[in-house]
Amino acid sequence: MSPDRFDLPTTYVDTPEKLARALPQWFQANLLSVDIECSLTGVHHCVLALMQIADHEQAWLVDPIPLAPLMKSFLEALSEIPWIVHDFSGDGIVFKRLYDVVPVSVLDTMLLAQALGYPQPGLKTMAKLKLGVDIPKEEQDSNWMLRPLRPSQLDYAARDAALLLPLLRVLGEEAEGRRNEPETGQRLAALPRQMRDLVKRVHAYRPPDSNPTLEKVRRLELGELAEERARRIVALRSRWGNEGDVGAVMELGNRWILARLQHPPSSREALERTIPNPRFRAKRLEALWEIFDSTDRE
Repeated sequence: MSPDRFDLPTTYVDTPEKLARALPQWFQANLLSVDIECSLTGVHHCVLALMQIADHEQAWLVDPIPLAPLMKSFLEALSEIPWIVHDFSGDGIVFKRLYDVVPVSVLDTMLLAQALGYPQPGLKTMAKLKLGVDIPKEEQDSNWMLRPLRPSQLDYAARDAALLLPLLRVLGEEAEGRRNEPETGQRLAALPRQMRDLVKRVHAYRPPDSNPTLEKVRRLELGELAEERARRIVALRSRWGNEGDVGAVMELGNRWILARLQHPPSSREALERTIPNPRFRAKRLEALWEIFDSTDRE
């Protein structure tokens, strides 16, 4: 079945005025579905690229890039409203790390699906099983940092948020009908505690003390120079990736970094040969060569 029937009227919120108009509508709804899209650098390092909010009647796409000065206060206000989410374990870390905000209450449809015994409770699978909707996921790992976003990205983002309330309703009805099943009933009874524990874990989140790449360099005993180079490359990868440079994420993988540290390039040309992507190579080669250029240390 086409997902079109779950398309809601959508407002793109990218100015303080639009945000001010949307806030009363959100508070009036009393229950909101919330989803996010981030840069491709992982929950411990990413930036928020887009926030999707929906009620039963409308969807909003909040652009945190032009609204950066207002995001913390806006999220603090929104956190007082219960959120419907799907797999809050990662998204919650993003809100906590970037804004030190965690909603007072979350209803996680993935945890509900797990309690009902579904072994693959991802949103794509559950939307197909319970709503009859095929969600095209081509945009899931697209570059959400570039502006303007493509119409296909906007449609995908709004639809993901719009599906959560109908999914909660269907799963909730199923839960009511299965509470007397011994195993399912026990899991459902434990669900409120699980959701409270999830919020507590997000509240307690602290960024990791070290990077896995740096730990690998230390274990291999590659030396202080290699560790310094690794630290600089990892920092560049995060910065470039958070600027929307997908090449930084794709080309500067841990395997590439370790190979360059174990066998440092002897020249700019040797380094160039290790970077297949011509656009990324042209844009970033000089900055990477500065890390390996031994003449800077003489």
